[in-house]
Amino acid sequence: MEQTPQQFLLHGEPVCTLTGNEFLKVEGKTFVQQVEEFFIAQGGIAHSEFGDVVLDRKGIKNDFYHGIGKEKRASFAAIKNVLENGTMILSLGYYHTNNKKQLTGMVAAPIRIGEEQYICIVEVIGNNDTNRLYVHEVFLTKNLLEVVATSPVHSSDNTTSRQPQGEVAKVLQIFFSKG
Repeated sequence: MEQTPQQFLLHGEPVCTLTGNEFLKVEGKTFVQQVEEFFIAQGGIAHSEFGDVVLDRKGIKNDFYHGIGKEKRASFAAIKNVLENGTMILSLGYYHTNNKKQLTGMVAAPIRIGEEQYICIVEVIGNNDTNRLYVHEVFLTKNLLEVVATSPVHSSDNTTSRQPQGEVAKVLQIFFSKG
């Protein structure tokens, strides 16, 4: 029996396994430089359901400015795998981002960091020319249902407001309510 997208996220095989020590401090290199070099080594592009997604310095810096912890830091190494092997949880469309309607969408996939399972969600932002990494988040799978259950959905028109992890939790709540 084939897994539903919801079952894939909660019980599927990780699309990437990480140690948790990816992108530790390196003398003479910033975090952004390390991730940029990693993305360049991967080709700088992910082929997703949204088409090609540019993985570059601009996306890294924007994502970094949205907050970062140890797991999110390590999970930058999973972004390409998530985009290429994940499931779409929000189709590419015009949603409110940064107080304006912006072409965005989200892809999610299970990943492993150390001994723990996570769901990694990557938000893509688009314009007429390119799609690019906008921001990503990671949630412990065992805590995901609690996070989703406690994040209220304020509207049913698929508009989102920019709050740390709030937007992603809202999209996940809607996604899991369909399953």
